[in-house]
Amino acid sequence: MAFVKISEQSSLYNDLEKKSVHEILEDINTEDHKVADAVKLAIPQIEKLVTGIVKRMKKGGRIFYIGAGTSGRLGVLDASEIPPTFGMDPGWVIGLIAGGDIALRNPVENAEDDTAQGWKDLEKYNINEKDTVIGIAASGTTPYVIGALKEARQRGLLTAAITSNSDAPVSEVAEIPIAYEIRYRTKDDLQHDHYVGDDSDGSREGQQDGEHAAHQRETRGPRHSHGVGRTRLALRRG
Repeated sequence: MAFVKISEQSSLYNDLEKKSVHEILEDINTEDHKVADAVKLAIPQIEKLVTGIVKRMKKGGRIFYIGAGTSGRLGVLDASEIPPTFGMDPGWVIGLIAGGDIALRNPVENAEDDTAQGWKDLEKYNINEKDTVIGIAASGTTPYVIGALKEARQRGLLTAAITSNSDAPVSEVAEIPIAYEIRYRTKDDLQHDHYVGDDSDGSREGQQDGEHAAHQRETRGPRHSHGVGRTRLALRRG
């Protein structure tokens, strides 16, 4: 089956400027309801990951989230909540974002396009085979994340990928791929449309803060559809 970029799908919500505030809020709520169903389908893979993490953490292993752009920020956010919520040492769950902490508030051009940098960032923490690396990439094509997962898996670490695209490159390099898919639906709601916007050759995918962002500025077009925002909520709630 060919890889279909769900995060570049056509939007269900065109002509937003013609809708009332109430209608837009209802549309957002409709998309929110899809999140729970998407997560439910991924529970078997989530269970497999959690079971593997527990075994490693009992031996002193840690969890590393790694991502770029919004995906990276969500990992850092989740890791940051662990100490105050569960009273754990901040060194147990660590979030890394392409470009470093400055990228939490400001885009760092081309940071996500470096295949080798992800592993270099992990090495700063003396990472070892007891640890778990979880790559987060809505598109599933981010070089920074793919490179880190590939190297981590080769070195015997437990690896997982959280993405919005099944069969994405990031899923191929991770031991445990977890895909939350919220696709554009056909009228009968039984089959998924496979629209990917105007990026049919994939030349701009996976370049959120690099060439992809540059293209967005040049065309003055939206980088993602409304549906992607809802998918990102699935990543957060997963």
